[in-house]
Amino acid sequence: MNHDMIRRFAFIEARLLWGGGLTAGELGAAFGIARQNAQHTLDLYRQQQRGQMRYDPQVRRQVRTADFKASHVRAEVGRFLDYQRAVNQVARFHDESDWADLPFTDAETLIHSVYDQTAVGLVLEALRRHSVVEIEYWSKQRQRSRRISPHHLVFADGRYHIRAYCHEAERYLDYVLLRIGGAQAAEQNWVSGDYDLEWHQRQDLAFVVNPALPPEAQTAFRLDFLREEEDRLRLPGVRKAIAYYVRRRLTRREEPFGMPAWVEVDSSPLN
Repeated sequence: MNHDMIRRFAFIEARLLWGGGLTAGELGAAFGIARQNAQHTLDLYRQQQRGQMRYDPQVRRQVRTADFKASHVRAEVGRFLDYQRAVNQVARFHDESDWADLPFTDAETLIHSVYDQTAVGLVLEALRRHSVVEIEYWSKQRQRSRRISPHHLVFADGRYHIRAYCHEAERYLDYVLLRIGGAQAAEQNWVSGDYDLEWHQRQDLAFVVNPALPPEAQTAFRLDFLREEEDRLRLPGVRKAIAYYVRRRLTRREEPFGMPAWVEVDSSPLN
């Protein structure tokens, strides 16, 4: 099955799960195809995924059956919401209208980060080509020139970072892309991320809602990440290089309480 058909099947399953079903017209509009072709896609899905979809004459649309099991998407509403944000970002990249299935606004896009486009472009090129790039980097203390071997692009704490080997410091570090003020190619052998121990080593993290918070606040924060039967937020196998950002997000001070919502605890399983 070709990639285009896989995308159509994924759209069908997403609508069956979170959109109350779909019609051939809606499928055709989403992919810019004739209604006849959309109906053919629905028939093909029904043939390949037997017992997953049925026509409901009351609502005049295809709906999922009681035994429905998704094969082309993850059946988690959180994943679907992430997808809504992702397609919204794709629409901004292509400078087209919103592709999201739901009315959606991303407040993060109201604040526009300012990048040195030429410099960041050279860093991304070095990441793709496994080459060294010399950057002018603004830390909180000073500006400095650094030759780096990028090996991974990271989004953490609301910003894009590049994980790279620093040839001056002779160790692996994170660099915020927004703070790169200039770049140029460097004639030096690229150092891969194979020896970046903090990147490859993993650790289990665990957090509980801060018991010092008022009971009502504890309940509210629990609802953010915990199911009813869970006593703590467990994050297994977090890269050590990423753990810092996870801790900072969860343990930052919450207003008006003047204390963190979550506190880190021993990640060992309870007896």
